[in-house]
Amino acid sequence: PKNRLGLAQWLTDPKNPLTARVVVNRFWQQLFGQGIVKTSEDFGNQGEMPVNLALLDYLALNFQEKGWNVKALLKEMVMSETYQQDSKTSPILREKDPENRFLARGPSARLSAEMMRDNALVASGLLNPRIGGKSIYPYQPEGLWEINSHSYKADTTQEIYRRSLYVVVKRSVPNPTLATFDASARSSCLPRRQKTTTPLQALVLMNDPTFVEASKVLGFQMSQAQSAEEAIKDAYLRVTGREIKAEELAILQQLQAKEMASFASKSQKMKGLLAAGRFKIPREVDSAKVASYAVVASVIMNSDASITKR
Repeated sequence: PKNRLGLAQWLTDPKNPLTARVVVNRFWQQLFGQGIVKTSEDFGNQGEMPVNLALLDYLALNFQEKGWNVKALLKEMVMSETYQQDSKTSPILREKDPENRFLARGPSARLSAEMMRDNALVASGLLNPRIGGKSIYPYQPEGLWEINSHSYKADTTQEIYRRSLYVVVKRSVPNPTLATFDASARSSCLPRRQKTTTPLQALVLMNDPTFVEASKVLGFQMSQAQSAEEAIKDAYLRVTGREIKAEELAILQQLQAKEMASFASKSQKMKGLLAAGRFKIPREVDSAKVASYAVVASVIMNSDASITKR
């Protein structure tokens, strides 16, 4: 039929291989950082040929035959030996295949803008897991919306800690935190985001109120641990998803001791850090200790281990 039902039937018809190929390629791109067809936004004559056509066809047919089961598709991908390879590689392989198109090593890609913010909220325990509802208004610099004669008022309840999926979208003034990490302005469909690495990204991770608050909360939690070693090990695992190495632990312990001495002698120095965000630090705790651990937490969040999936 010449209506939306007919369009849906045509898209999912077993004789139409395009839909399954496009969907499979985009999930592959999510996991491996790059699609089997690099131009995931263009499967036409202007796009790039698949680097492994047989693999693309196998996944697409499997996807169709299993009733378009996304969970089964993703499970097959992540449980493959290809995905589970170490992302480290030799200079020879890097020279032969710099983009890892032939998958001789595991994927390595920076987290998306939304994942970056959500990871900080989850690690600190601030994340509000409520599903659905209206858009949220997280922290952002004052006066940003005034260029369009609008006012912006950040949320003052637990709503501010909801997932980045719910961040309000204003196409003429994108959210600065997410935009810095290449989130699209949503003025057009964008299946493949650009990937940039700029000093602004490090500045956001160190100074954005969301990340500063998450660091502060983590610092408070770390200050309750029995020892600095235990505190840093636990925080590192929560933020990065892996065990800390001995040399990393030694550096962070030295940093914590140095910052502790600095904050103890200069109490004014930690006021801005501990005042960030809605979360209030209990008065009875050692503020210098919390602040020193907050600095350590911030360093962990700003490290390659936190922002890059390997």
